[in-house]
Amino acid sequence: MTDDEQQLAALLNDLPGHDDARFWRGLKEAAGIYRIRSTMSSAVRAAQDGDFDPLAEFVLDVFNRDVRLKDITAALATHLGSTLRARAWITDTITVAERINRAHVEDPLDELAKKW
Repeated sequence: MTDDEQQLAALLNDLPGHDDARFWRGLKEAAGIYRIRSTMSSAVRAAQDGDFDPLAEFVLDVFNRDVRLKDITAALATHLGSTLRARAWITDTITVAERINRAHVEDPLDELAKKW
């Protein structure tokens, strides 16, 4: 596991588990995501098998929503204790997830050259 993968797992470990339906229902409504707990569960299983891409994608799909940031922050704040901590958590989690996604690009220069 890379440092980014460990950090992402640690950040997501700050959230309640699958059994806390009330938290996940609130986050689902705030993010406007249809199936949040089952998607998170599948992503965690994939990460256990060494594939962190689904977990990184989950984070970006759920938390990287500017339009819903206020609602998502409020939903997280109920568990994390404050909106300030929730905002910091969101920023840290998105940053790590984006690094994981970029880490799978074999050569960034080749990717750039393909675009141009």
